[in-house]
Amino acid sequence: MAHILELIRADHDFIRSLLDDLADDPETRDLRCITLRRELPGHIYAEEATLYARLQDVVPEEIRQSIREHGDIRDMLARLEAIPLRDGAWMPALARLREAIEAHFTAEEDLIFSRAEHHISRSSLFELSEEFVLEKQKAAESVVV
Repeated sequence: MAHILELIRADHDFIRSLLDDLADDPETRDLRCITLRRELPGHIYAEEATLYARLQDVVPEEIRQSIREHGDIRDMLARLEAIPLRDGAWMPALARLREAIEAHFTAEEDLIFSRAEHHISRSSLFELSEEFVLEKQKAAESVVV
């Protein structure tokens, strides 16, 4: 199994591709919305329960900022879900969500990942990957679609 940073990066890439499909392909938008509603909150939950929990005492301000960004993203996702897909406000809301997610992913992949590689042993990064997968599965089971 890959270590946790590789799993998180793979999730980021998958979520980016979902956002691309949502913006570019109206035919699959319903299905992609359902997938995003399951994947994004599960990813956020698993990240906070594993990587962020491990780094909280080491780089508390960076983790607090990332958790704030997660809260903003959750709020934006909830607002997007409240807008009908064919409403004129839907695409601008998606663009705002996408921008927030991309900014968060970029900051996380640059700053949080480097902090993790510095403060967490390689073997612990692999151990965290198992926890990440389990936490993500638990979160997915609780999502109402």
